[in-house]
Amino acid sequence: MTEFISELEVRELDGNYRQLISDFVFDSDLIGKVVVPAGTIVDYESIPLFRGSSKRAGTAHDYLYRSDSVPVVIKEVADKVYLELMKEKGISWWRRTIKYNAVKLFGGSSYHKKSVCWLHLSPFNPIH
Repeated sequence: MTEFISELEVRELDGNYRQLISDFVFDSDLIGKVVVPAGTIVDYESIPLFRGSSKRAGTAHDYLYRSDSVPVVIKEVADKVYLELMKEKGISWWRRTIKYNAVKLFGGSSYHKKSVCWLHLSPFNPIH
């Protein structure tokens, strides 16, 4: 069953980035239970028009785009999980369709470009 199991708890790092201060857990019908570890840095969503309107789905998508997420998934699966979680959150059909198509078409430049470990070693003074 698709659901968010935990709350999204973050601290602001700057205008674009946040860092998880506790594990963020969700369950997906497509890939099962996923734990996004505390310390991970995310931007929620990079699409300026919709930035931050689906914070939990955006966090899950950011994590699944990492080269060493658990599980490691192909881009198409990460994008479909994003769509699935937006639907669970109650995001309107038209908004989630636009956002899904945006990551589907333009997300390739970000997919597997960063690792979870790299994010933990970022200059933002991460939690240990």
